[in-house]
Amino acid sequence: MSKSSLTTILFFLIYSVSFAQVNLSGRVIDNISRQGIPFVNVSLLSVKDSTLIKGNITDSSGIFQIVSLPKGPYLLFFSSIEYQKYYQALSIENNTPSTLKLNDITLTINNQLLNEVNVSADKLQIQQTDEKLIVNIADNKLFNTSTNGFDILKKMPGIQINSDGNLTMAGGVIPTIFVDGKPMPMSPEQLQNYLNSLTPEMVASIEIIANPSGRYDAEYKAIIDIRLQRDKTLGWVGNYVGNFQQGVYTYANNNLTLTYNMPKVAYTARLGYQAGATVYRYRALQHQANTNIMRTDTWQKTTHDNLNLQFEADYHLNKNHNIGLILRTNQLDRKAWADNTLHFTNSTDEHVLSNIHSMNNYTPTQNNYGVNLSYDALIDKNELHVLGIVSQVNNRRKEDIQNTQTLTGDLLNYWKTNLLNDISIRSIQSDFISTIGKGKLELGAKFAAINTKNNLVYDTLAKDNSFVLDHSRTNNFHYNEYISAAYLIYGQKWGKLTYKIGLRTEHTHSIANAITNKQITERDYFRWLPSVNLSYPLANEQQLTAAYTHRMTRPGFEALNPFRFYLSPLNYWLGNPYLLPSTTKQLSITYTKKNFYTLLNIGREVDPMARYPEYNRITNVLEYLGRNLPYNDFATLEANWAVTVKKWWRMNHNLGLYYKKEQTPYHEVVYQIPITNYMINGSQIFTLAKDFTFDIYYYYISTRGNGLYIMKPVYYIDLGLQKTWLKGKLNTKLNFYDISNTYYFRLVFREKSILDNEFSHWSGNQRVSFSITYNFGKSGYKIRQNTRNEEESRVSN
Repeated sequence: MSKSSLTTILFFLIYSVSFAQVNLSGRVIDNISRQGIPFVNVSLLSVKDSTLIKGNITDSSGIFQIVSLPKGPYLLFFSSIEYQKYYQALSIENNTPSTLKLNDITLTINNQLLNEVNVSADKLQIQQTDEKLIVNIADNKLFNTSTNGFDILKKMPGIQINSDGNLTMAGGVIPTIFVDGKPMPMSPEQLQNYLNSLTPEMVASIEIIANPSGRYDAEYKAIIDIRLQRDKTLGWVGNYVGNFQQGVYTYANNNLTLTYNMPKVAYTARLGYQAGATVYRYRALQHQANTNIMRTDTWQKTTHDNLNLQFEADYHLNKNHNIGLILRTNQLDRKAWADNTLHFTNSTDEHVLSNIHSMNNYTPTQNNYGVNLSYDALIDKNELHVLGIVSQVNNRRKEDIQNTQTLTGDLLNYWKTNLLNDISIRSIQSDFISTIGKGKLELGAKFAAINTKNNLVYDTLAKDNSFVLDHSRTNNFHYNEYISAAYLIYGQKWGKLTYKIGLRTEHTHSIANAITNKQITERDYFRWLPSVNLSYPLANEQQLTAAYTHRMTRPGFEALNPFRFYLSPLNYWLGNPYLLPSTTKQLSITYTKKNFYTLLNIGREVDPMARYPEYNRITNVLEYLGRNLPYNDFATLEANWAVTVKKWWRMNHNLGLYYKKEQTPYHEVVYQIPITNYMINGSQIFTLAKDFTFDIYYYYISTRGNGLYIMKPVYYIDLGLQKTWLKGKLNTKLNFYDISNTYYFRLVFREKSILDNEFSHWSGNQRVSFSITYNFGKSGYKIRQNTRNEEESRVSN
């Protein structure tokens, strides 16, 4: 189909509007503050039998819309955990205007919930809307023993947490984190600090978008939107979360949040401090036929002295206009000691040839500063949202590396390094939503500029005991990326079917300047990314949705840098400035019925980015090189269900079936291996007494892999105890993670005739954790976290 034809069809859909049905809108407000209440469930019920006809959720300003209502009597039902339920009659007549705006709906605070935390939900509450799966968290017994955000997310449908704390979803997709509807990607450590500060009491719901529409950035292959609890009354509130962990080393995480609400302005201040040590172990085997065998063993200890500060102000100009300001900083101060051994034997593994001991002492620090400014407006039937972000990230790292031959005691080499890495990010985006007839038009634009300067200096000890510049390892790399994007989406209801058709376009201009290698790579590429979303309600609270999208993944800064990133003295990976962005075409179908949810994903990724090993049998160097593969086909079938066995016994299960086949050319052979695997995890929750809960969580994922590597099964069991005190103001939890100490990541190379290579990663997940949460003040609370753009997700720490 030509671009002109596609444009003609798109605009025809926009303007082929009928006025036979009514579009309903309104605002839900707090009875005391008179401010809009976000995340209220709005249900349109049949007067005859109270069955659900359709529904929606209020946005951050308390606004809701329900489109395409035919003639007839209805009952509107408004519900929120913090407020009393409210019903309102509604009648659509022949003379009802096509656009009907209701007077403000006022909800009254549930004082019992305000003064005392009582668990009222008997099972996992699931709701499917157009493209979102919504799981209610607050006051849900399934999450009573959850210590932090990670414990919450690992029980979500389709979400997996790796041993290093990274999140993945169907097909290995790395999701983007949103908070209250806005993006918040960050480095793994910053994300861990944030998620560790959350408790179930702070989270109203989790919204999962497995296949985002064209409204979202092309790199968002999946979205996890954390919807936080909001203030219930005017006044101030405090919240303290303390967590102490004992594993191989000790680690403590402390977070204090203060919120003060006035009729026009809401202030939030957050202080976080993390201290202690973490551990990481890497083991590897490298062996080619008739060559020496090399074994690598690395033990790394990292101490943390990290500080996070944030201040936020929300100013309500009037009921339809809001300005938000966020000032934030993250100060990461770490020291690390990596003890590495390279053990060489002959090809029969009978004689020791060499044993190299490497000590690497280094001090990685990061100073991150950011300013976010947002404007949200409701003008008649139109919504306008503007978000601007300025961020500066300064990474510094000094290393002291000594390699010694232990068989003779000789110092083989001695390196000192100094890294200066500065990243500047600026972005602005605008979203406009308008009701046109019985449909809705969404359009928006975004511009982002990312400037990176990376200067790494290697000095090597010379024979005269002086340090001289090592040109083979020194690297000076500058990378500038400019992204321009725009989208257009139109949606309306056709009978029971609700559809959205969208088109997004993104242009990327990048300049990669490898100053050390005197190599400049300039890129310009343009992508058209269509999307279609369908939703169809069935009888008995059943919902069927489908989505077809095109998404794009750009290579990260480090993946493009043509420089060696060392894992050990003889093991490194190398960036590739010629990497192409990948494009993913995906079809998703979901089905929900009450507390049962299932998702089917089918798709193909063209030009996926991957690394492959090359082993030099003379130097014993193993390098991992980046490249684009031709394609990767994938399919996923996931299901989630919750069951109440007894009043004191509940269970929740997630099951996943996965398939992938990627075309992998390697050493003049093209591998196309169909790979299937399955995953199951679940929780058994027992209410032992009032305010006392015991939780058993289990996880297993079978053998899986890719074209070159086999990934071994992973399994572990967690235990948790929780009790509330002082009428719910104080909450204590005791957790024992990975009781069998089996949570580690192992990979084995498929073709042992080419290379016998296997390695494992272990992050010390076995630990005992004690946490305490105390809420104080005159009001409830809402912790709004920093809004960050997706460009910051590619900032290394």
